[in-house]
Amino acid sequence: MKRRTSWRQIASVGLLSVLLLLAFVPTLMMVTMSLRRSIEIFGNFWGTPYPPRFANYANAVRLLSVPTLNTLWVCVTSVAGILVLSMLSGYAFARLRFLGREFLFYLVLALMMVPAMLLLTPNYVLAMKLGLRDTYWGLWLFYVAGGQVFAIFLLRNFLQAIPEDLFESARIDGASERQCIWHIATPLSRPILVTVAIMVFLGLYNDLIWPMLILNDPDRETLMLALLHFNPIDRRVSNRPDLGVQAAGYVCASIPILIVFWFGMKSYIRGITSGAIKG
Repeated sequence: MKRRTSWRQIASVGLLSVLLLLAFVPTLMMVTMSLRRSIEIFGNFWGTPYPPRFANYANAVRLLSVPTLNTLWVCVTSVAGILVLSMLSGYAFARLRFLGREFLFYLVLALMMVPAMLLLTPNYVLAMKLGLRDTYWGLWLFYVAGGQVFAIFLLRNFLQAIPEDLFESARIDGASERQCIWHIATPLSRPILVTVAIMVFLGLYNDLIWPMLILNDPDRETLMLALLHFNPIDRRVSNRPDLGVQAAGYVCASIPILIVFWFGMKSYIRGITSGAIKG
């Protein structure tokens, strides 16, 4: 019986290893293509990047630097707004007693059941009525408003799991609710705040549909909009797309996400395994 179980474990690990390797093949091919000349890719798609052509990255950064900065600016400010407002709302739902608290929280849960695609048309009409077309405010306001629901749900559940004695002791010592939020709730909620920040950042960074509807000015376009029509031409190969620069652009677009995960991975895992599953 033990031998059979051991063989099953070996087979499972082997299968998972193969699937993991296959999942990395597209990424490996993208990195390989980004270090080759376009004519080499057309001539031998499966070739190796020797010698590597790092000039592709220089061209990609030059072409995508402005959209990348635009995207980071929109994402960072939107995430900050979501964290601040959802922290206040989550604390109110978890620790304050007021009329209609449970009813309002159930309304928040009800909003989670509404598919985001159904809100595109009313949100677009509202943005047009408010004159937010082709402005960053048209992204910020709707990103912050739309990101509140899930963040409030996670933060409320996490804050409810914190012992009430901590807050009562602080109130006895004369602390206000604002001080309780700033000095007790926020430091203890760091893991779930990082989790929310990373999840929201990924959603906003990769968003294409809403910026496509709101932004028309090329100087304000986000990175996903820029990548949508990122098609540098290689004049040496019959004006065909320069696949090397194109792949380098895709690699560069992935770097901010990797950096965010690298610095927030520990807190992200703690938040997922604690506050995200507490009720």
